[in-house]
Amino acid sequence: MGKRRDQSLGKADPIAVDHGRSVKRTNRRVTAEMYDFLTFPATGDEPSSALEGPFRRNVREFVARCGRSVPPLSALLRPTLATWRVAFRVGGEADDGGRPDVELDVVEDDVACSKDVYCDDCRVVGWSGHPVCGKRYHFIIRHNVMRITDYWQGCPRCRAVLPCSCLRCNTCNYEIKSDDVEDWMHFCLDDPTHLLHGVVHANGYGHLRRINGREGGSKLLSGCDIMDFWDRLCEFLRVRKVTVMDVSMKRGMVYRLLHAVTRGRSWYGDWGYQFGSGSFGLTADVYQKAVNTLSSTPLSLFLPHDRPPRTQLQGTISFYQALSDRPLRTVRALFKYVIQLHQDSQEQNHSEFTENMAWTEEDAMKAEDAILKVLRAVGGCRWVTQRSLRGATCRIIRSPQLLDYCLKRIGGKSTDDGAIVAIRCSAGTNVIEYRLEANSTEPLPAQYLRRPAAHHLLHDMRFLYDALLNPATMQPYKPQLKWQHARRAASKLLDCKRFVKHYDKMDDLGASNPFAIHVCCRIEVVDWPKDYTAPPPELLVLPAAATVADLKSEVSKAFQETYLIFQTFQAEQLLVDHKGVNDSTQIKHILGSDESVRVGGRCLGGEDKLERYRMERGMDEWLVDCICGVKDDDGERMLACDMCGVWQHTICSGISDLDEVPSQFVCRECGSSSESAGSGSTISGDTTTLGRCQNVAVSSATIEGKYRSLTPVG
Repeated sequence: MGKRRDQSLGKADPIAVDHGRSVKRTNRRVTAEMYDFLTFPATGDEPSSALEGPFRRNVREFVARCGRSVPPLSALLRPTLATWRVAFRVGGEADDGGRPDVELDVVEDDVACSKDVYCDDCRVVGWSGHPVCGKRYHFIIRHNVMRITDYWQGCPRCRAVLPCSCLRCNTCNYEIKSDDVEDWMHFCLDDPTHLLHGVVHANGYGHLRRINGREGGSKLLSGCDIMDFWDRLCEFLRVRKVTVMDVSMKRGMVYRLLHAVTRGRSWYGDWGYQFGSGSFGLTADVYQKAVNTLSSTPLSLFLPHDRPPRTQLQGTISFYQALSDRPLRTVRALFKYVIQLHQDSQEQNHSEFTENMAWTEEDAMKAEDAILKVLRAVGGCRWVTQRSLRGATCRIIRSPQLLDYCLKRIGGKSTDDGAIVAIRCSAGTNVIEYRLEANSTEPLPAQYLRRPAAHHLLHDMRFLYDALLNPATMQPYKPQLKWQHARRAASKLLDCKRFVKHYDKMDDLGASNPFAIHVCCRIEVVDWPKDYTAPPPELLVLPAAATVADLKSEVSKAFQETYLIFQTFQAEQLLVDHKGVNDSTQIKHILGSDESVRVGGRCLGGEDKLERYRMERGMDEWLVDCICGVKDDDGERMLACDMCGVWQHTICSGISDLDEVPSQFVCRECGSSSESAGSGSTISGDTTTLGRCQNVAVSSATIEGKYRSLTPVG
């Protein structure tokens, strides 16, 4: 094996920057900076002390060392979007002169100059009170490896397709403006075909917007490959928290519901994403109880005890119970088994043998001959139960494991005399039966196969999903109270779409550099409104000999770099209980190596920025107070009371999601007050529209459409 190319991150890319634009860089081969996508960042790629700071600095270090600056797509494009590209290969060794298999685009968005100042994702996950960050970073893997000349835009007037470098439409002679190019670039950022799209604000809070694996168009990478990479990248850059809106679909099934039943968590939970926030006031405890209620539903509720199966649901459940080597007693066990069968059916060149098996292929062939001998002895059209066949051959095949293995794979096997082994699940007894039949060129019926084909499994999985999990189509059963509990549990799982992973545990910070002091700083701003929301704490990494003056300087710089409203912030005082503390005091005498501290300071001017950049929710003043307990925007459809102006869910107000919102609306509380005052509460239908869907929030229907391509593909 050839020597692996040196991929150390120890040398930064020599590049000069003038006002955010690349002026000069040394020429380097692409392969010299190509990393393995499946392992990056590997131990050899990441110096132990390379990226120990906060995200806002780590991301700049990352693109300087690993990325190539990408020139603007158009001369009209304002310097609000700066792009770096990192090349990857997928496994194997780097090939000199070869084109990269995957390219990661890191796009820095200057929020102050952007048309999209506020973050809708933050608004609906509980971060709406965060101040607006000055930068946000998009991490994008496009559907195909694209070059600069591959980018196209549509003419705003005639919709003709033009290269992004074009300044005038060749069809209608429309002059392309800078706003047109910027709008198109932001449209491209949210392209639903991206294999990966994650957004992280400068404060380290981020959102995973899209994952597309093989079913989403990826030729090389599965959804798990992309998620593994994203998870390692977030940890490498020291991202703090990442949310995901899970609206994944699999073959017409809501995957967060199916995965919660089979695994007890969402698909993203395999990477540590936990319940973040539920719609309609649902909590983590409610979510977990709903998972347990639905997944533990006993299958005996659907099966008759004194007669053969009569319905399609009963027959399907009985078939898989008979097919399984282990008892299937709950809804979770049933779906796990069907999904496992489908996964096995998709594996090509799958071998049942392992190095740890206690028998050889010759042993298996002898055991199969013994089974065939019993079936020939029975002859005719008689079916032999699995139990009888096991009893007749157990003395010859002394290994129970070998016998089970042979019974599992003998279905469909042809014999030397032209017969074939048929298998069925008897409708009368719910057991597996075997017999020899004359071979035929026609395919065997599905019920004769030991393992159903992949398309049969998908059909059955969708049928079982609709009958047992989907609250809109769930088949009723007795006792009715259990059925109602199961339906409510399924509805609650569908209302839990937001999940979060916390990367900001500081347990390992000291281990990365024991000679540094890691301080988590909170600030208190003097002379600001009391109702303003304080920003999240910021991480500082200081030398062991740092003083209080050094700490105040770094605190000022950190919050100036991160938030637009704190660009003039100056730290003035360390808020600690110690006496005799001055600027020359070393902070190691006040704090430990990993401590939190409060720092007081003031903003020198900048009152005009206070309102605009104060919160990610924007400048709108609205109050949410719904009967379900929600006090903030949760992304579901809302309307406002025309009397008190308070927002609440339409569905909680008795308005179905399928119905239009009335032109005017009065909440129950205001309606009761009006009636008691004798003013009445009759609403006229021809009045002006005041009560309407909340246009400052993202409705559930809009979210489903916006993130439809989040489907995780294995």
